[in-house]
Amino acid sequence: MTSYYDPTVRDPSISRRPLNRRDDAWIRALLERVKVCRIATVWDTLPFVNPTSFVYRPASHDVIYHSNLAGRVRANTERQPQVCFEASEIGAFLPSNDPLELTVQYRSVVAFGGVRLLQGDEARQALYDLSVRYFPALRPGQETRPITDDDLARTSVYALQIERWSGKENWADQAIQTDKWPALSDIHMQSI
Repeated sequence: MTSYYDPTVRDPSISRRPLNRRDDAWIRALLERVKVCRIATVWDTLPFVNPTSFVYRPASHDVIYHSNLAGRVRANTERQPQVCFEASEIGAFLPSNDPLELTVQYRSVVAFGGVRLLQGDEARQALYDLSVRYFPALRPGQETRPITDDDLARTSVYALQIERWSGKENWADQAIQTDKWPALSDIHMQSI
C-alpha cells in the first residue's frame, strides 16, 4: 500500500482521481435524481449496509430516512451514531483488453456524519418530506390521512447531519485500453 492511502498523510475520504471529483451543485443534483441510498452502520467491528429511501434537505444539509422501530439500523445507530451514506447511478459495463481497466460507468455520492433519532413533530415533518419526494400528488389530510402519534411510535426516523461529502463520476464512452495487447474487436465491444 502506498502512502496515498495512509490516513496520517492524506484524508482517505478524498477521491484519488481528481478528474472524477464533482462539486457541491453536482452532488445536490444527483441526490435529487437518485431514489435509493445505502446507509452503513456498525456494531463493534461488524459493518451493516441497509438500502433505503431518503430525502436530502438542502436548507438543513441533512438526509432523512427511516427504519423499523427495532432492528440493526436502530441498534447500530444508538450504539454508534456516525454513519456513511452512499447513493449512485450505474451505466454500462465497459470492456478493456487490460484486465485492470475493466470498468463501469458510475455517478456517486458518499457522505459522512452523525445521525440523530427524530421525535414528535420533527419526525412527522421528516416523514412528510419523504412522502412528498416519492409521492408528490398524495397530500396529507387529503389523499392520505395525517401521520399520527401512533404511527410515529411504530417507526424510527433519522436525520443524518452531513459533515462532509464527495461526488464522483466516471461516465466515459469506453474503458482505457492497453497498446501492449491486441485491441478488442467491435464484436467484443458490442457483446457486453
